[in-house]
Amino acid sequence: MNYALSGGHKKTIEAAEIILKQGGNAVDAAIAGYLVSFISEPCMASIGAGGFAIINDNNQVKVIDFFCQTPIHKKSISQQEFHPITVDFGNTTEDFHVGKGSIAVPGALAGIYKMHETYGTIPLKQLIEPAMLWAKEGIAIDQFQAYDFSLLSGIFALDPTVKHLFFNENGVLKKEGDIIKMKSYGDFLDALSYEGRDLFYKGEIAKSVSEDMKEGGHLTRSDFETYDAIVRDPIKFNFLGKNVNTTGFPSVGGMLLTAILNTFQDRTSDRKIYPQTIEHFQELVSIFATTSKLNNNQAQIANYLFQNFGINTQTNPRANSKKWGGTSHFNVIDKTGMTVSLTTSIGEGSGYFIPGTDMQMNNMLGEEALMPNGFHNWIENQRLQSMMCPTILTNDKGSTSQALGSGGAGRIPYAIAQVLINSLYFNSPMKSALSAPRLHLNNSTFEVEKGYDVENLDIPNLNIWDNKSLYFGGVNAVSKIGSTYVACADSRRHGAYITE
Repeated sequence: MNYALSGGHKKTIEAAEIILKQGGNAVDAAIAGYLVSFISEPCMASIGAGGFAIINDNNQVKVIDFFCQTPIHKKSISQQEFHPITVDFGNTTEDFHVGKGSIAVPGALAGIYKMHETYGTIPLKQLIEPAMLWAKEGIAIDQFQAYDFSLLSGIFALDPTVKHLFFNENGVLKKEGDIIKMKSYGDFLDALSYEGRDLFYKGEIAKSVSEDMKEGGHLTRSDFETYDAIVRDPIKFNFLGKNVNTTGFPSVGGMLLTAILNTFQDRTSDRKIYPQTIEHFQELVSIFATTSKLNNNQAQIANYLFQNFGINTQTNPRANSKKWGGTSHFNVIDKTGMTVSLTTSIGEGSGYFIPGTDMQMNNMLGEEALMPNGFHNWIENQRLQSMMCPTILTNDKGSTSQALGSGGAGRIPYAIAQVLINSLYFNSPMKSALSAPRLHLNNSTFEVEKGYDVENLDIPNLNIWDNKSLYFGGVNAVSKIGSTYVACADSRRHGAYITE
């Protein structure tokens, strides 16, 4: 047996590989990789982030929910530091809201400690070492991160204390090939290795951040002290002979993925369609139109799943927010078959960096789509909902056959569903399943990558993209072929992979 890793940056998965070679299991490796991603993918990951990890320990599959929580107390609008910043995407612009008032309680470190105490085999101090080393030596910025830097430079510039991280001495934004160092993050990790989780949630970090939040933010010491990662059961169902385990509440994305795959399976049970044909296109369009009518509303999706497929899913009627921002995903499967699939996000970032850490806090409360009833109408002390849905497929013996996840905001479950349909229904190798053209229903417009047999048809509201785009997600995966694990990464987001 071998191991396989795939993710958003080569250093993220190299760190995981280091730990596997030192005798660690998949969770040990995932922790090391996640800590390095805070340097290698700073637009996506941070100790100020949140996320989900789904884990198969060859006995059972569980989800570690370390997503962000709304603060216990909400300040009045006049007391908040909360303002828009415009991001220029080239052919369009979009406003995101940042500042201390946009920050939700982060869960990244709580997730790391929960994973380690539940599954870890190597001391956490050893797992921290790759991140400590590269924080001080630096990591070269890759093409995808350089693009993100250009988009988010206005947010990076809000905090002058970290200008040196993202801008050269002459004030020019760092580009592909430039080195990013986070020496303060390395020092923080050194302290963390001795003081443990309490350094962040009950010690100096909680104290420092809560003091800063007194003017403009919501977070208090109580928000940090009461936060914990939660071990949850996944949503489970059968899709084309495989047992799918995906992220349940507070992931609306996992519920949507469940709805898409079960609807596809039901509609194609008595007929055969072929890839990239008009029939394939029409089937996806019909399913996506159906699921879009559920309005990403957990209660509506849960009712749809129960009424149509008898699938019960946990919901919380009080939690009505949805996370839509940027994400990163990686997978680790070790030589025993133990598997971790982890997705994380800081949104676009708040522009506030935790003093002495080089780490940016999330802006989960600062996106318009996050607040269906308008800004500042979030419910206090609740897990935010998310579209992230890392997923593991198992055979009847419980062994992992595939693990995958994606970035891509609200497009995440649709991207994952299309890859699984390509892989299991069309029997495509995972590399082909990832590279095949995708489509997405954006309001009333069908966004379609070139390759479907629809280009010469008169279809209203059809927008064909000439090139593959990060808009359609970045699905990274590992899969089992015979007795061998194989890793694949999505070129749309310049993913990286290792198979050994």
